[in-house]
Amino acid sequence: MALTASLQNVARPGVIELAFGEPDPALFPAAGLAAACRAALADGGREALPYGASAGPAALRRRLAERLSGLETRATGQDETLISAGNSQALDQIVALFCRPGDVVLVERPTYSLALGILGDHPVAVEALACDKDGLDVDALERRLVEARATGRTVRLLYTIPTFHNPTGTCLSAGRRRRLVEVAAAYGLLVVEDDVYRELWYGAPAPPSLWSLAAPGTVLRLGSFAKTLAPGLRVGWVNAAPGQLERIATSGLNDSGGCPSQFAAVVVERFLAAGHYDSHVARLRTAYAARRDVLAAALATRLPPGCEFVLPAGGFFVWVSLPAGLRAGELLPAAEAAGVSFVPAARSHLDGHDGGLRLAFTLYEAEQLAAAAARLGETIDAALRT
Repeated sequence: MALTASLQNVARPGVIELAFGEPDPALFPAAGLAAACRAALADGGREALPYGASAGPAALRRRLAERLSGLETRATGQDETLISAGNSQALDQIVALFCRPGDVVLVERPTYSLALGILGDHPVAVEALACDKDGLDVDALERRLVEARATGRTVRLLYTIPTFHNPTGTCLSAGRRRRLVEVAAAYGLLVVEDDVYRELWYGAPAPPSLWSLAAPGTVLRLGSFAKTLAPGLRVGWVNAAPGQLERIATSGLNDSGGCPSQFAAVVVERFLAAGHYDSHVARLRTAYAARRDVLAAALATRLPPGCEFVLPAGGFFVWVSLPAGLRAGELLPAAEAAGVSFVPAARSHLDGHDGGLRLAFTLYEAEQLAAAAARLGETIDAALRT
């Protein structure tokens, strides 16, 4: 780790960094956020600068609850909404508060690679469940819960990304969504739904969230402005039953410092109040859909036979399955030497499976995405010929 660095990820000269799952800074609403900062400080910062309420600013919680209620069939209350410092912080805190040492936490196979690091910071046993083109195998989930009940193990929590999955881009099917929340309720399983990409759909709106389908207390939904406004704001939210949010709000962390992102949360509320958020997100959808299409078209032309991918309906990523015998981690040095990076599958699998790779299409313009696909195709083709 470079302790003197200013940014988490810095592109290397000559490398198109498709490993970076980030929004394009050129699309940040900097002017609107600057105006929101001025609005937050207009009264001397009396709300923005002190320690904030442990559940987050009431105005942002209320505005978020109203917005989410308008987007989904399930009404969401202010008392079901807590402001976080983003999904990573919220996941870490939920595991710390709701799990006990030795509990089993289930994830998808594959899953968000950095979530594995967060789970690894806690004394829990992480296990993976199979997925296919329709998402998580809910039959496998129920079998694991039956087994756990018979053996006395506690399967406490499922971490899942059912909508525009990271890394695969898939969506959990409608039937599996309904069955998943029913199974979870029947077995007392807490479902942590990472819903960060919900509004970044390209064509049809995202399917109903697990939160909107589940009985109260079953799902804790994580949302964030990291992908739609700016990750540096570190503002997200948790939707959960009031009692579950009370556990978070009264935790030692929140009791000590209040809202973990008070100033930024007030700025976000002022930005939403100005009425620019919907048009900004619509602009992102247009830009990112076009980039997705450029990358997909180039991959279809440039990837050698045996490679497969599915066009994602939303989110940030295209997942490429490699021909049998190739390992993404072994391809990566050659790909980077050719000027393109990616995330190997092994980083998203507990068992080290490495037969695929993740490509992010949001950070670069069309010309660079097409060039990246050409470089990747040449790298894979060369590996197949050796």
